[in-house]
Amino acid sequence: MRMSSSFLFLRPPTTTTLSSGLNTAAVYTAIGTARASSRIAAFSGIRCYHSRRQAPPFKFATTPLPRKMSTTIAGKQKVEQPPWRAPAANSMRIAAPEAELKLYNSLTRTKTSFYPIDGVGKKVTWYCCGPTVYDAGHLGHARNYVTTDVLRRVLEGYFGYDVQFVQNVTDIDDKIILRARQSHLFGTYQKEHPSIDPEVLEEVTEAWQKYLLKNFPDSEATPSTFIAWASTTYPKLIAPDGTVISNDSLEELSGDDLEKEAKVKMHLKTLFTASVSLTSPASTPDLFYTTVRDILAPYLDSLHGASVTDPKIFRETAAYWERHFNEDMARLNVLPPTVTTRVSEFVPENVDFVDKLVKKGFAYPTTDGSVYFDVQAYRASGHHYAKLKPWDASSTSLLEDGEGALTSQAGKKNSGDFALWKSSKPGEPGWDSPWGKGRPGWHIECSVMCSEVLGPNVDIHSGGIDLAFPHHDNEIAQSEAYWDPCTAADGAAGGGEKHQWVNYFLHMGHLSIAGAKMSKSLKNFVSIREALSRGGGWTSRRLRIVFLMGSWKDGIEIREGNINEAKGFEATLSKFFTNVRSLAAEEQEREKKGENIEQLFTARERALYKDFDNAKLNYHLALCDSINTANAIVAILDIVSKANIYIGSSEGYLSVATLSTIARWVTKQVHTFGLDSQPFSSTRIGWSDESVATGEADKETIAMPYVRVLSSFRDGVRAIAMQEKVTPTGKALLQLCDKVRNDDLPVLGVSLDDREGGAALVKFVSAEQLLAEKREKEEKAAERERNKEELRRQKEKAEREKLEKGKLSPFVMFKEGEGSSEFSEWDEEGIPTKDKDGEPVAKSKGKTLKKQWLAQKKAHEAYLSWVQSQGEADR
Repeated sequence: MRMSSSFLFLRPPTTTTLSSGLNTAAVYTAIGTARASSRIAAFSGIRCYHSRRQAPPFKFATTPLPRKMSTTIAGKQKVEQPPWRAPAANSMRIAAPEAELKLYNSLTRTKTSFYPIDGVGKKVTWYCCGPTVYDAGHLGHARNYVTTDVLRRVLEGYFGYDVQFVQNVTDIDDKIILRARQSHLFGTYQKEHPSIDPEVLEEVTEAWQKYLLKNFPDSEATPSTFIAWASTTYPKLIAPDGTVISNDSLEELSGDDLEKEAKVKMHLKTLFTASVSLTSPASTPDLFYTTVRDILAPYLDSLHGASVTDPKIFRETAAYWERHFNEDMARLNVLPPTVTTRVSEFVPENVDFVDKLVKKGFAYPTTDGSVYFDVQAYRASGHHYAKLKPWDASSTSLLEDGEGALTSQAGKKNSGDFALWKSSKPGEPGWDSPWGKGRPGWHIECSVMCSEVLGPNVDIHSGGIDLAFPHHDNEIAQSEAYWDPCTAADGAAGGGEKHQWVNYFLHMGHLSIAGAKMSKSLKNFVSIREALSRGGGWTSRRLRIVFLMGSWKDGIEIREGNINEAKGFEATLSKFFTNVRSLAAEEQEREKKGENIEQLFTARERALYKDFDNAKLNYHLALCDSINTANAIVAILDIVSKANIYIGSSEGYLSVATLSTIARWVTKQVHTFGLDSQPFSSTRIGWSDESVATGEADKETIAMPYVRVLSSFRDGVRAIAMQEKVTPTGKALLQLCDKVRNDDLPVLGVSLDDREGGAALVKFVSAEQLLAEKREKEEKAAERERNKEELRRQKEKAEREKLEKGKLSPFVMFKEGEGSSEFSEWDEEGIPTKDKDGEPVAKSKGKTLKKQWLAQKKAHEAYLSWVQSQGEADR
């Protein structure tokens, strides 16, 4: 027997039950013939793992090829991404590669088959880098955490994995310490100086000068001369009136250059805002302090930061912003983590972790009480440093971003060594350790919390792409050094194969504004709350749809067009859900009245089911392809489009059961994507209305009986009126019926679709949407009327021009009209017979002149007729 070439191994002689209730024999047949035939209904419920109820009588092993990613830097040695060790494949895997979940893995920079560590293949361990809580969450955070939430929901809700999702909260960090200290000092200063006196102006001016010299050391500007200096020095960034020029003018820049320009613009804007308040003091002290805060707070910190010693100040800042973040995530419908870890609650574990690295020879303390990871010792022991981005391992700018002031700290062996434990300075919180008072470094925190909860091996680690190096690469290094049995003293030959801490690293693409990454430090961010409250269609659901329409691993640029596309998708599905719900409710009402409902299955239903099976297959393959939500959305839209065509066909019978089955499947998928915050029900069709207030969600159930009575009464009145529509009474009744449908019910969120020969279809739609549709129809109708009026005017103009030409009698047209000098004799009708030289007109020329004469005769007769009609009209 010849087997399909699409299989990786032979089909087993027995069958195994899948999670969807299908068996492997059916699955192999469906997959093996998918390319040759569109009859793939058996495939529609497949998941990428098998049930363990019945083990197959065979096992197979995989020998993964080492995957490498390399790059060549000009003038330098070729840098390669180190080999990645694939997890063992579960013995219950489906053979066809297109039916197997693959994830884009940053450790290989390829799509790799997903095999959990769990022997049963059901449990998945996942660690996600959480927020550093010192400010409001912005749309960049929404991009990261909403997208991560989508991936998690798909693994749980579609592929059926039991995901243990651990996410940290970084509540000990240099940024938090600085923000807490500055906020405390600024608030204290404002209370001590409630009015803007000369002393305050002098001190703020000094702060302004310090800020200027730090960011523009060559400038000699003062608050009064700043605009002139800035607009001359940076004419592309700031206008002579102080207006910061839009990023649109910087389209020729990209990447690091664009980010540098964004930083310059941020500093210019900060200085400009403060200079205005210093030269023309604000009307109120509160307004003054608001405009100068960004220059005064760091200045006060430089003077008095060391005096801030109360630990409560730092705890309260972190706790406030953590609550703020959690509220934002709830509003975005992001599932809470299975386990949340805070750095402040794992400090002893951090100390033990660092101590073990020191004892193994992979870390060393310095005289100031800090501890650093020894990158050279790690490499010398046979480990690969910077597995994710080895080509960035020597990037000074990235190392500075990761280490800050500690990049060139005295006592470090190498500039690339990173802090595991930071000694506390005056004005910083500290915890006890063998090396003195201090706090955990940024990178070690995640390694410790992840290891404490999930152990030495993790299936998935995720975070924003900007964290890949140095943060995630440093996490990998310190974790694998900790868990690997070797020590630094063993050298490269010791310990054999090295420990692999994480099997799959997933990085979410960042979000940008005009090409520059959205960032708190750049102050170019739009907060989540600001975005969701600004109007213009920005909602939690639409924001999630925007992210679904792109690749989770690629960047996305925020623009109004994104939201408009999301609106279109939402409107399409909402209309489909509403139509199917209304048809189903109508059919149920007919059944209650004892009517026998036909359940036909004609060629039309058969074709629709075939389209449905194709959509489910395409949807499944899209999610197996590294959770390609963009293609999955296309599959959903495709079946909705086919169903809408079926509903709108001229044939009378509609299979409401078929439409309901499709609608419930679509409902389940959008719920899996997190597009509905309401609990999922297998019988439900559609999603909740985000514009509906709490407690109104079930208004359809409550109001439907009453609305149906009204609709039925209107149907009866309308039927009578249609029979008498030529009479005044009939016309008046039809107008009243139209008013109820078009004006009265839409305000209440009710839509009636009149159908020829039947009752109107009752639908519940948000009043806002119905009124918007009404306005759109009215605007289109008005536009059509304007176009008709314009066409009428153009037609009248053409008629007038035509009549104007007909004024001239054909008998004199060649004697008095244009070109009359070319002729010398004419016949009795006024047609030329001789040219100006007295020669007879050529025969061909005469024919042409005759045609012109006849045309003018016709035009002149029309003109005379029009003149006569005008005279009669005047009488």
